[in-house]
Amino acid sequence: ARMHLTKNFGAEFAEFPSAASQALLQRMGRSSMKMPPQEGANVAWSLTVLEQYDDDVIDLLQKIFNTASSCEEGVIQLEHAHQLWQSYFLLSADCPEAVKHVPEEFTKYLEHKWNLEKSRCKKSSKKHQAISKTLDLMRVAHRNEYDEDVDVAIVLEENSAWTHTAASDFDIKNGRKVAVEFDGPHHFTVMASTGEQLSSIQRGIKINPRVLGHTVLKYRLLKLKGWTVVRIPYYEFDKIPQFASMEIQRYLQRALKTHDKIEFSGVDVSEYKAMPSSRTSRFD
Repeated sequence: ARMHLTKNFGAEFAEFPSAASQALLQRMGRSSMKMPPQEGANVAWSLTVLEQYDDDVIDLLQKIFNTASSCEEGVIQLEHAHQLWQSYFLLSADCPEAVKHVPEEFTKYLEHKWNLEKSRCKKSSKKHQAISKTLDLMRVAHRNEYDEDVDVAIVLEENSAWTHTAASDFDIKNGRKVAVEFDGPHHFTVMASTGEQLSSIQRGIKINPRVLGHTVLKYRLLKLKGWTVVRIPYYEFDKIPQFASMEIQRYLQRALKTHDKIEFSGVDVSEYKAMPSSRTSRFD
């Protein structure tokens, strides 16, 4: 699940969630045991990442949440409460059958622990700060380290075509919320995910790293909460020299659709062009 190895990478990965759930259910049935809350939280989180819900997966998830909800206060560690909340929140939309018996009191407990974590004081990385400073220069209103750990948050009027029209008060009713996420190296694999990719690397062909499971899950959470997620991957952003302010503006203009036209001087004008599907730039 952490590697986000799904059915797209082979039949064995397509079969894994169901096969693993069957094996765990059989083990639990033979010994009449309950899965410890820490192990259960890891399994529930992993099955939610993989997004394959058959009868065995649903049965196992129901048993995990039943066991966790019957634990005494303090038994479930904070990290595992966060995993259970992420799993519950997404399953409520994607597979409600799996969590239909979870007591409301327990869901409120998990949500409270999650909200405490998200309300902590956070410090922006240097790359986040660089993006924020450039958006300030481009006069795009935004906030840093916003709710749900959004790196850079932008709120637009419903019919806004360009992000430079973003609101500064964040109190717009029916506004569109845009989450700009800078994804550093720890969000991605460092190796090939398929034999084809490995062959390409051996022939000297560069491939983009594949995003990991915890980041995929964060994007799903944000989208379910009404955010449009715009990714700024390090392997694109880091190609641009940090002293090249105009080039960073050009990149953000394309990624975020900030302006129809940016005039750097009388002769240097950047016209908006949509980001190509290949996501290549002049620095490739």
